[in-house]
Amino acid sequence: MATATAHTGFIDSKAQSQPKPERPSLLRRLFDAMMLSRQHQTDRDLDRLVSWHDGNFTDSLEREIAERSYNDGWGFRR
Repeated sequence: MATATAHTGFIDSKAQSQPKPERPSLLRRLFDAMMLSRQHQTDRDLDRLVSWHDGNFTDSLEREIAERSYNDGWGFRR
């Protein structure tokens, strides 16, 4: 006759304790901070651009935002 082992018999007691989650590396935290800063700057630029157009989101404004985002033209005027 065959016997079955309880499911707890297969698990190591040390493996049951939950390990502390690892802290992201310095490089990862730096990269995340740079991306967050860039996102905030983009949000500020978009807010400024919309306010220049009296707060109306028109087709021409949408086109200008698309051109600037595709061409990275946030910093200079043509």
